[in-house]
Amino acid sequence: MRILILTDRLSSQASLDSKDTQLQASQVRQALRSLGHEVSVAYFSMNLAITGRSIERSGCDKVFNLVENLNSASLLCLPPLLCQSLGVDCCGGSARTLLLTAQKTGAKRLLVSANLPTPRWVEQRDVFDQRWYLGIPLILKPIDQEASLGIDESSVRVFASQEELATALADGHLFGEEYIEGREFSISVLPGGEVLPVAELCFVDYPSDRIKVAGYEAKWEVDSFAYQHTQRRFAFPDEDSDLIGTLGELALKTYRLFGSSGPARVDVRVDGNNRPFILEMNSNPCLERESGYAAAALQAGISYEQLIERLVEEV
Repeated sequence: MRILILTDRLSSQASLDSKDTQLQASQVRQALRSLGHEVSVAYFSMNLAITGRSIERSGCDKVFNLVENLNSASLLCLPPLLCQSLGVDCCGGSARTLLLTAQKTGAKRLLVSANLPTPRWVEQRDVFDQRWYLGIPLILKPIDQEASLGIDESSVRVFASQEELATALADGHLFGEEYIEGREFSISVLPGGEVLPVAELCFVDYPSDRIKVAGYEAKWEVDSFAYQHTQRRFAFPDEDSDLIGTLGELALKTYRLFGSSGPARVDVRVDGNNRPFILEMNSNPCLERESGYAAAALQAGISYEQLIERLVEEV
């Protein structure tokens, strides 16, 4: 099969998460070639006519979408939408799913409408209509970004007044989400809805006064304390069996809610009373060999090459 990998063109000043996208593209390309596919690579341009010509000239049977570094998460729907307009199959999240999950507050409203648990939140427009958030920790998150951009320990703050929060949200790019003190889990889902083994992100040897946040530092900055002291685990004691089952069910409901058909990862926080709260769904999770998605697949007995082949076959 002829497969075109569509990915980002990186500058010399590329961020750490952007460089990881480059590594991911290289590893996916190697895996596809080992599986006997004819593989080429093209770079996505916001000039869709140029990108469309690249796709058409490749003569590919399918596009493998690895575009992740656009200025807005909402724009990530463009590659699959372009492929759809050209009548070319596209591996990864659909345009509809990517658009529904891009705007974090809009996605949370969908979760609430489906009676799925998610932390309370407040947007700029609602600051003076609500008071529940005063005196409790809020985590300030970008409304329209991926890869944990802009999130670190300093993002968790306690506000004493509505005016103080209004100032923090003044530019309209952030929202405040109730910070859930507790455990963090990721549940990966294969195309079609097969739930992979649940992973917990453990905060190891964290000082008692340090906030436990799986932010940008923990995901990308290898020399940082957060990166070196967050560890993934898949083995759980018997007393967690009901919780793990519940997390799998919630992930599948979330997957279906957003109309997913491709790969996905659902991130969940669990408080001290074992109550789960869905943070978000990533509908194009990282596919690098050491990523959480690939690790979950391996736990299910699916090798990296088999995983990549599954993603191609399911389109």
